[in-house]
Amino acid sequence: MITPQRLKTLESTKELLLSAKEALVKKNLVKSIELFSKVLEHEPDNLVALISRGTAYFSNKEFQPALHDFTKGIDLKPDSAKLYCSRGNAWLGLKQNESALNDLNKAVELDPHYPTAYFSRSEVLERMDEKEQADLDRETAERLQKQISQAYLVSQGIEFQEI
Repeated sequence: MITPQRLKTLESTKELLLSAKEALVKKNLVKSIELFSKVLEHEPDNLVALISRGTAYFSNKEFQPALHDFTKGIDLKPDSAKLYCSRGNAWLGLKQNESALNDLNKAVELDPHYPTAYFSRSEVLERMDEKEQADLDRETAERLQKQISQAYLVSQGIEFQEI
């Protein structure tokens, strides 16, 4: 049974999470980080708050704390291609190409249909002077993105015509 105090804490956390998400969408990064941190004080394993705070840190070019949040997220959800991709991008921001490549390879392994992982990996490969492989990854990402867009249009009843 949930006590009245626990219920109040849950409602408060829910409101904080909503406010934090709103601040993130509005690009008020400092406020969103502060609010997500408050959520995490109450619920340290709140995956949405961890990922979102990591994203806010990343957007604010605070790569080390972003890396920390994405790593904790991976600990909680080790099969998430998106978390490996996000952490790979944090490594990229820190100019740690090998670590970035390892995480982005893992993201592609977990979800070979995730275009963002290929786009990010192409950036790492470009930095490592692996131009040919970088071009292949970019082409794969563009093809996957096009397929996703086409599938969305079809799901909305819109016919997609090749040009």
